[in-house]
Amino acid sequence: MDERKFTAALVGALMALAACAGETSPSSQPGADAGGDPGSAAGTRPSGEPELLTFEGRIEEGVECPVLRTPEGETYALSFRETEIGTGDYVRVTGEIADASFCMQGEETLIVEDASRIDPPARDRDPARAGGVAVTSDYVRGSWVAKGVDADCEKPDFDVTANTRGMSIIETRINGYPETGVVDVGQTPALQWDEPLPTLPIEARGPDGLAVMPAENADIVTLAGHRIEDDGVVFIKCAA
Repeated sequence: MDERKFTAALVGALMALAACAGETSPSSQPGADAGGDPGSAAGTRPSGEPELLTFEGRIEEGVECPVLRTPEGETYALSFRETEIGTGDYVRVTGEIADASFCMQGEETLIVEDASRIDPPARDRDPARAGGVAVTSDYVRGSWVAKGVDADCEKPDFDVTANTRGMSIIETRINGYPETGVVDVGQTPALQWDEPLPTLPIEARGPDGLAVMPAENADIVTLAGHRIEDDGVVFIKCAA
C-alpha cells in the first residue's frame, strides 16, 4: 500500500472510531428524560436505577434555573422539559436529584419527571393568595370573630390591642382557659404564647380576614372554642 492510500485509510479509520465514540443514546444525555432537546436540561442524570422524590411548593424565578420553595423553606433548582408551569405556580413535582448541575441556587437540582399545579395549603404565604394585604399592626388590631353564619361581633372571639410598648397583644381563650399572647407581625406572622402552648401562624385573608393556622408537629389547640387544624380557621374583623 503506497503512502497516500495508507494515510487515507488511517484517516477514515480514525473518523469512524470518533463517530462510534461520539454516539450517545438519548437517554444517556443530560436532561433527555427530563424533557426538551437532548442536552438542554440543567442537570445530569445519575447512573443506575432512578430514585424518584416528590415535593410540593411554589415556583420562584431563579438566576440560572427556576427554584421550588417548599412550605418548610427548602429550595430545589428545577430542570424540566417545556411546560406551561411557571413562576408563581404552586405545584407538585416528581423527579430525581441530579448528579451535577450548573444551577447555583437551591440545596440540590431536581430533574423533573412530572409536574402539576395543585391548590396551595392555607399556610402558603403567597401575597396574591392573601389578597395583596400585608399583616401589620394596624391590620391585626381590633375585635375578631370566626367567619360563618354564627359570627357575632357582640361576642368577639379575640381582641388585639396595643400595649404601652407598641406591641400587639391578643386576649382570648386557649383550650378553654383565658390567655394573653403577642401577635408577631414580622417576616413570619404568628400568635405567640407562653410555653408550652405552640406558636400559631397567621395569614391575611384581605381585606378584613385573618387565618389562624395550626402549628407544625404540635397538638391541636382550640382558640375561643374553634379547633385550629387542617387549613386553619378564618376570622373576620368586626367594625370599629
